[in-house]
Amino acid sequence: MWQRIQTLYMALAAVSLFAVGAANPTEWSSLLAGLGVALFTANTTYFKYRQRQFVVNRIGILAAFALEAVYLIPVLNGTAGAENSWSLALPLVAVVFASMANRAIQADEAKVREADRFRPKKKK
Repeated sequence: MWQRIQTLYMALAAVSLFAVGAANPTEWSSLLAGLGVALFTANTTYFKYRQRQFVVNRIGILAAFALEAVYLIPVLNGTAGAENSWSLALPLVAVVFASMANRAIQADEAKVREADRFRPKKKK
């Protein structure tokens, strides 16, 4: 489980969302950051189900984009300053790590399909 690179990427995405949620204790940011952390943390245990990992990562990416919107909309409207620029950047870092994990999951899936092609089919 831990020897796969996508597990490391998902853990780093969870850590970056946790840092955002812990530093900014507003309702929506904490909820979205907690959702992202829960998704990426639980996703590390789905190492036998690559397709499920891929889908859960996509949902985690959507949660990170929603968290980015929670921070970016007040800045763009001018109602809040960008004093915590790292809180604007960390959800995007989580998206990058989740995307890298998805690419690694796809590479694993391709390796498995390639290996299945060479295995002889069992007779009943």
